[in-house]
Amino acid sequence: MEPLPSADEGEPGKPGSYVSVFFIAVLIVTPFASCHRQKPATAPPPKRDTVIFQQQARISDSVSRPAIVKKKIYITFDDGPNRGTKHVLQVVKEENIPVSFFIVGKHVFDSPGQTALYNEMREDSTIELCNHSFTHALNKYTKFYSDPEAVVNDFTTSDARLHFTNKVARMPGRNAWRIDSIDITDIRQSKPAIDSLHQAGFAIMGWDIEWSFDHKTFVPDQDTGLLLRKIYNLLDANTTRTPGHLVLLAHDQAFQDENNLPILYSFLKELKLNEQYEFELASKYPGVKE
Repeated sequence: MEPLPSADEGEPGKPGSYVSVFFIAVLIVTPFASCHRQKPATAPPPKRDTVIFQQQARISDSVSRPAIVKKKIYITFDDGPNRGTKHVLQVVKEENIPVSFFIVGKHVFDSPGQTALYNEMREDSTIELCNHSFTHALNKYTKFYSDPEAVVNDFTTSDARLHFTNKVARMPGRNAWRIDSIDITDIRQSKPAIDSLHQAGFAIMGWDIEWSFDHKTFVPDQDTGLLLRKIYNLLDANTTRTPGHLVLLAHDQAFQDENNLPILYSFLKELKLNEQYEFELASKYPGVKE
């Protein structure tokens, strides 16, 4: 006896039903097959990174346009400490400009006030003190320079008593130079004495241009516009002692009257506005050995 069909078993399929199932399967599978056979799309090229591009452009620009080398201006004041020194010190500190003061040793000890002022200047790191002799030749220059040994002694006395931190010196009454290869003597009779001082280890600095003043009234030249044009012309033409470096000589006593301070403020402010220039101390002049 044949077993009865179980409840899970269906009736055997007829041939027509197999065909139907086949076509249904083909219809279902075909889209998937075609998707797998389709060539994947090429991804678009990555976009240029804007930040990197800008950085590269800046680097390229900086390479093609090198930084401007600023020309140096050395502002120096002679003959202090005297009645004008405190005023000059006030102005240069307010304007935040490095300045070198060439000190006459005798003046430091002429009065308690001058001694106190010198000590105050020594404590100020924004300025520099340099040697301008001890006696300033007592203003008898021909006699002073006739004795080279006495000239050396005068400067070494000032150096010993005032304890300068550099060997930069300026001759009284003479625009002479002995720095590196610069060897200039304005008055030939003074040459032996100046040579002797240089051989004693001093770097002798003259000046490229002077801010003149009336020696009777102590009033500085009021035409600072002309002075500025001369400074610009000397630097632009590279006709200073060292191209790109200009030493300006001024005098403390020209500013002992407070009424003359506005002109000093104006002059310094005008120089500061020119981005081609920067201020430097005398001891940083090329060729000066520390």
